[in-house]
Amino acid sequence: MPAGWHPSLTTGDDVIDEQHREILRRLADLVEALERGKRSEVGKLFEFLGDFVLEHFVAEERAMSESAYPGTNVHSAAHRRFMREYGDLRRLYDTAGPTLAIAVRTGTWVQDWLHSHIFGADLALARHLRERDG
Repeated sequence: MPAGWHPSLTTGDDVIDEQHREILRRLADLVEALERGKRSEVGKLFEFLGDFVLEHFVAEERAMSESAYPGTNVHSAAHRRFMREYGDLRRLYDTAGPTLAIAVRTGTWVQDWLHSHIFGADLALARHLRERDG
């Protein structure tokens, strides 16, 4: 089961932080459904999580554009890479079904990616936004 939200993930931007909490909540739901083999829930959760993450990325990229964030290209490339790999994972599920291996891979990969991205790229973006507004 993914670890979920931890205060160390706080960026200081309330909207971004709430979106991150929701992503981690839905990730936990997805992994649980995969572990239990609940096909009726897994597809919907994969879809919701992918759509929500995409909306989150669009909001971040809008903030980067509006604030002339110097790290926009690298940050946006990370978003595109995540969406591509998330799509690969979804296709793997569509092919293999709700296996424990896919549950572990989903929970581990998504959580590790998010934590790394939040601690690096998102904290830098939040700092830039605070400095611009402050």
